[in-house]
Amino acid sequence: MDNKGNDNNGAAANNAKDNVGSTTKGDTMKAPGEDGSNISREQFEKNPQGYFADLHAAQKDNKKN
Repeated sequence: MDNKGNDNNGAAANNAKDNVGSTTKGDTMKAPGEDGSNISREQFEKNPQGYFADLHAAQKDNKKN
């Protein structure tokens, strides 16, 4: 196969999909279920179930007040 028109000399393209799941310390993400706040991606990925349990508990407390 020839590489005519291929500027990367046959190397794989660097797509955003190639970096899925790779995080570095300090990365943040939009907090799911929140209004624009950011949270530590590393902490969320360690325990997403705990994050949502805390979120739902806080929402229930807010509805009681």
